[in-house]
Amino acid sequence: MSHFTDNPTPILPTSLSPLIYIGGKAALNIFSEKGTGDWHMLATFFVKNPTGVRALSFISGEGCPTDTVWIFGDEGIYDCTEKLAYQRIPHEGERAYAASHARATADLVIGWILRGGTANFVCLDDWMPRDSDKQEVYDLIDKAMPHLNDEQQTKAREWLRRNPVDYDWGKPDPEIKI
Repeated sequence: MSHFTDNPTPILPTSLSPLIYIGGKAALNIFSEKGTGDWHMLATFFVKNPTGVRALSFISGEGCPTDTVWIFGDEGIYDCTEKLAYQRIPHEGERAYAASHARATADLVIGWILRGGTANFVCLDDWMPRDSDKQEVYDLIDKAMPHLNDEQQTKAREWLRRNPVDYDWGKPDPEIKI
């Protein structure tokens, strides 16, 4: 039995607002001209999930488990209707919105921290090839810091230490304890 489907479940019209949008790893699998993001579009949008449940951040924003709108507003949210059509990703409704790759990454990090977890699964080098791309994420994390309590700020700083801009992979980082 194949897990692929010719008729994937469309993205419901909950993504019809700049404040409720495709987020997380789903947004990272929408094509970007910048060359950033993840490259598992087929698994993200066209493979039947045996549980029928999408990832926690698939739809993000107001009222969703990953809600950073109160921190970032609609910064980094864009109308992705044409990109979805180009990638043949079905969605219901006239318009759909998604997080930019930088916003999706920042949402993943801050979302997990706000829920009491860590974002150690988010590796910036996997999705952001250039320092300028990474800096966009850093800027968003920096913008979130005043909204976080001390424990959350510590987790965010630890994540930043683990995901430095211009990291020299040949030299161990003494700050990181694995």
